[in-house]
Amino acid sequence: MFPVHDSILLPQGFRAAGLHCGLKKTADQYDLGLLLADQPVPAAAIYTQNQLCGAHIHVCRDHLTRSNGMVRAVLVNARNANCATGQQGIEDARNCCRQLAERLRCPTEQVLMCSTGPIGAPLPVEKIVTHLDALLAKATPTGAMDFARAIMTTDTFPKGVHGTGEGVAVTGFAKGAGMIHPDMATMLGFLLTDGKPAGNVPALLRTVADRSFHRVTIDGDTSPNDTLILLASGKGGGAAAATERVLTDTAQQLARRIAADGEGATRLLTVQVRGARSEAEATLVGRTIATSPLVKTAVAGRDPNWGRILSAAGRCGVQFDAARAQVWVGKADVYSGGKPHPENEPVAHRHLLDDRETILGVDLAVGGASADVWSCDLTKDYVQINADYRT
Repeated sequence: MFPVHDSILLPQGFRAAGLHCGLKKTADQYDLGLLLADQPVPAAAIYTQNQLCGAHIHVCRDHLTRSNGMVRAVLVNARNANCATGQQGIEDARNCCRQLAERLRCPTEQVLMCSTGPIGAPLPVEKIVTHLDALLAKATPTGAMDFARAIMTTDTFPKGVHGTGEGVAVTGFAKGAGMIHPDMATMLGFLLTDGKPAGNVPALLRTVADRSFHRVTIDGDTSPNDTLILLASGKGGGAAAATERVLTDTAQQLARRIAADGEGATRLLTVQVRGARSEAEATLVGRTIATSPLVKTAVAGRDPNWGRILSAAGRCGVQFDAARAQVWVGKADVYSGGKPHPENEPVAHRHLLDDRETILGVDLAVGGASADVWSCDLTKDYVQINADYRT
């Protein structure tokens, strides 16, 4: 559904790399990645709301505070979450940052680290540290897709997107295929830009996330390691407004890729909500529909069950008159004017059968706000993948 490129560009001022350090089973599976700025750049991060937090989150928060939001490098390992590992896990993550900082001759707090994988095992620090020199040697302006591959877990394809516009370049990466639900959208995500943010980088990141990663849901569950990081070199010529637009577009493209790659998924599901009082209410309705197991299994069964869509919208707490609402599947109007339209269901069914992206929509008829939310269908393969995740 989405092209997977052998290489994509990085914005001015950045390099990237990925390699195998021994965390994954075979040498062709990269498991250690690096994002490197030519000099310290303004940065921001947002994290999981789960009360169980991975060790790297404690370290990232501390380092960003002590560095006044300036970052030189981000180190990422896959196949080990370094979560529920106590104070030792935090010290292990900090040690990895310190070892990389010594090689870069920068303060330790200018290095961030992220980890992803199974929960509960000690971080294999030696495997990571002994590969830092090789990782730095591989870091180039053409190393983006090596990094994208290095952060994968149950993903079926690497997620890297490059976007440009109005003098701004953005490259984004994400990993995630299960335990996906706002807030955060259970994943690791990284956004690099050479644009010039308007002052408050954390506020910019929050705005972008609210319109992209916070609109993705796979299974209604959340991870303890969710982290989204933005680095802005400011080396391009684009203004702040253009930077926000290109960042948002790139993040939305990544969000759609996460949804399409949901564990066991056969369909990318886009839920269109129209006619809401506010964007926040539209997003809430969309999340509720997209998270509903009944809606998701109907899509898996190619059943245009409009009643499940309208019922999910009706239970989310947003006030609207169901008799005035409209529901569509693809281009087929399946409910409007207070009554169903069974004569249109064959067209809706054909959409579910033929199109890899399924469109479900509802117009609440109470305002002018709208939002799209992205998810996927729920299949028996999701159960199998998660039943076998550790064994």
